[in-house]
Amino acid sequence: MGKKIPYLFKTYETEDYLKTAGETAEWINEQEVTKAEGIIWKTFPDGQPGLTGSSILSDTSFYAGSAGIGFFFLRLYQVTQDKKWLEKAELAADYLLSKEKDISFYRNIQGQIEAEKGKEHASKLYGWAFGYKIGPISEGQFAHALFLETNEQKYYDFAIRQADTFVEAGIEEDEKIHWSDARDIVGDAGGIVYLLQVYKQTGNKKYLETAVKAGEYIEQFANPAKNGGTYYYLYDLVAANEGDEDTIHVNFSHGSAGTAYLWAVLYEATKDKKYLGRAEKIFEYLDGIASGDDEAVLYPYQDHPKRGFADDRFYLGMCGGPIGSSFPYKKLYQLTGDEKYLDKVKKLAEGLVRSGVPEHLSWGYWGSKCLCCGGPGVLEYFADLYDLTGDEKYKKYAKRTADKLISDSYEEKKGRSFYGAWDRIDPARVVSYTGYYIGAAGAAGALLKYYSVLKNIKIADFFEYYL
Repeated sequence: MGKKIPYLFKTYETEDYLKTAGETAEWINEQEVTKAEGIIWKTFPDGQPGLTGSSILSDTSFYAGSAGIGFFFLRLYQVTQDKKWLEKAELAADYLLSKEKDISFYRNIQGQIEAEKGKEHASKLYGWAFGYKIGPISEGQFAHALFLETNEQKYYDFAIRQADTFVEAGIEEDEKIHWSDARDIVGDAGGIVYLLQVYKQTGNKKYLETAVKAGEYIEQFANPAKNGGTYYYLYDLVAANEGDEDTIHVNFSHGSAGTAYLWAVLYEATKDKKYLGRAEKIFEYLDGIASGDDEAVLYPYQDHPKRGFADDRFYLGMCGGPIGSSFPYKKLYQLTGDEKYLDKVKKLAEGLVRSGVPEHLSWGYWGSKCLCCGGPGVLEYFADLYDLTGDEKYKKYAKRTADKLISDSYEEKKGRSFYGAWDRIDPARVVSYTGYYIGAAGAAGALLKYYSVLKNIKIADFFEYYL
């Protein structure tokens, strides 16, 4: 007589990744709030100790709001061809269009930045409110992706207006342009990349000209590194309570690796080799502070350019770890075909695996379920690397990550959620967020990415993978 096989003995098959994404969509729908203009979603369910009062929790943003969740539903439609998911994405976009921000949004925040200049421990980086994760251009990213799927002119027009308003908001000094005191890729530099995305779409030179002038503003903050190469001072870590005067971030979101990505996309747009040279100088700096061996490397979370590298601390995600730091190398490999760039991508990926990802947690890979810092970002990355290289080991890494992500999810009364500690320094605050960069939509979106690669289905990419 055969024995019943417990579900815990089951191994996940390809269709389980789509099934889990669909179950996550059901749970996100439980957090839906209908408005006259469209739909939004609660950032987290009632009664949970989620983050409140922060600009990153805008109900329209890609990070935690309707733009990102709408993007998830767009991906789900592209995989399933079930129009109910496209309708969700369009209702999310309708809400965004009804809440469009004009130049006053930028001027008000620029006024706050000016008012706090010189204040000790200002602690707020207002300029991040302009960026690709939480600002109007994050909404433009989603609208453009929706336009490419639907060919609806209103979404295209909205995406272009976000670029136009961003150009208008620029502060020009000595033939250079900036928007805020946040020069990292999450701040002004990400806005420049968005302009280059729009330039690629439209061919309108004003976007390229603004991007070039803004790049020259950031170049003023370049510094020679002790071990060779160039690093960039991108914002005041003392004011942000993230370090002392001799502390800088290193990696993609807030460090020089993100600046290298900016130079790579400016090189693509202009064909001017000075940008390639600037990226190479950053790579020289990163090599000078790297840890690892001939097969695997990591860059530290932070650096101290004057007193030298001091902390054996490494983020392992997209924002402050090897995933994001591989993006400029990947971009230049795609532009030049030079294998040296792909070799560095592979070494950074191996750094992840040698560090125990995805199974083992550490200081820089904690119990987060967000796209930025946790397993969803790792899954998106390995799926993309498999798609890029065809190397079966990345497929295996992606499967391990996808299986771990599903096993860490929670079966709700209706649907499936992902509980995690978004904030590394507050591990007791465990919340099931809904949004794309912060929660369930991004986790399920990464499962869809893996599924789409396995099934050879083309789906939309978000900022870090788009240009």
